[in-house]
Amino acid sequence: MHVGTERKQRLGQVAAMLRADPRLRDRYTRAKAIVRAFRRPAFYEVATRCNLFCEGCYYFADDFAPPSREVQDRAAWEEFFAAEGERGVTMAYFVGAEPALEQERLIAAATHFPHGNIGTNGTIRLDPAIPYRIGVSVWGVDEEVDTSLRGANAFAKAIRNYAGDPRAIMLYTLTRTNLGDVRRLAEICRDHDLPLTFNMYSPTQSYARKIAERMGPDGKYFRISSEEDNLRWDDDSLAAARRVMDEVIEDFPETVVYSHAYNRWATQSGPLYDIDPETGIARDCHSRMVEPMRYFKTDLEHAALEKCGTSDTICSECRMYSGGWSSKFEPRDADVRDTAAFGEWLDMIDTLGRIFLIERNEAVPDVRTGSVFDFDDPTATHGKRMELTK
Repeated sequence: MHVGTERKQRLGQVAAMLRADPRLRDRYTRAKAIVRAFRRPAFYEVATRCNLFCEGCYYFADDFAPPSREVQDRAAWEEFFAAEGERGVTMAYFVGAEPALEQERLIAAATHFPHGNIGTNGTIRLDPAIPYRIGVSVWGVDEEVDTSLRGANAFAKAIRNYAGDPRAIMLYTLTRTNLGDVRRLAEICRDHDLPLTFNMYSPTQSYARKIAERMGPDGKYFRISSEEDNLRWDDDSLAAARRVMDEVIEDFPETVVYSHAYNRWATQSGPLYDIDPETGIARDCHSRMVEPMRYFKTDLEHAALEKCGTSDTICSECRMYSGGWSSKFEPRDADVRDTAAFGEWLDMIDTLGRIFLIERNEAVPDVRTGSVFDFDDPTATHGKRMELTK
């Protein structure tokens, strides 16, 4: 069946459920508003340096090479971001090695996009003038675990830097080795007024090759792993992760920002996506770099990537939260089979909004003028509206 026909059928099922149960309509209206925030996304690599050495790093693959001409001038960055705002970008993802090392570039972007999301390791506090959602990466609570996975005790610094910051959400990267820290982390986040969500470690080609070749420690991004003991998931550890996540969702409802339905999906056995047998690339992952999504490196040039922003990641083993959540933007057949399944999809979209967005009714300072940038001002949004149904 043609993709367009399948989509029309799903939307027809949604419309029928909304007619049968009008109580779903407000939730669906909110879901559409959340999805619209992502209708024209772009990734901006603002840093090629990092102050940590995370085991199996996504960014520093074996063939890593920074752009030969990195733009240093802040005015050039601001001019670039202004043009991107005019292009209609609604969600700006600020990535790289460690964006907090290049804060002038983040400040240059601050007035040009209605929504933004910054991935940081939390060791350096981001300037209060930066108005976007901050995903603070956490790998371990215990100092020994954290240091073994990241090369330093980053967690303690992250808590000091972001406790009570309404921009921040703690992003815990789950691995087979750190599931035991989840409950303790939830307690710490609760006590420091920080929401908590989860990523699942996804191996790169570089990491898998080093394991397969039984390489010894390299002193940087491959220090503790071996063929017998590494970060890759198996069925038993996936089942354990599912149990732990379900428990903390229930026990910390004001702190943990996660979804039972998403947890079931992310911890299922085998690939999460439809994998092309010839290329090994996921055909239905919505993190794929296809229009209107674009990726820019620090030379400010549009990078034509083969698949996604973490191109070294193995698609068949990928459980990264970025690709997972973006692949939930549109309901699939399983999400519209009945009212209960559709309700779970609505819950996932609501959770997605809480993870990636600052509430749209929150005003943030315009760092250039001191005025207020109104997220609800219709003149501040651009591009085509993503309609899920009429």
